[in-house]
Amino acid sequence: MGTKLITIRADFNRTKGGRLLLSDLVMHERTPFPEIAASSETILFVHGEDVVSGTLAHDARLGWVGVADWSTQTTLRSYPAAPGA
Repeated sequence: MGTKLITIRADFNRTKGGRLLLSDLVMHERTPFPEIAASSETILFVHGEDVVSGTLAHDARLGWVGVADWSTQTTLRSYPAAPGA
């Protein structure tokens, strides 16, 4: 059985301390963050054609945040490649 993946749309411009702010995005109004955080599935945060892997964390002040591994942003590739890539 292959690796399971979860993709979460995020705005890479909305960060606090390097963490992605998620809870205030309208599209995440019904996202089951607790269940996703408790799973062992790989999480990919997606902003347009940019992708970064990471995890979820609950912050008492900020709500759900994405803890992105920014070093993966330039190493993940998708196929077919985007035109001009």
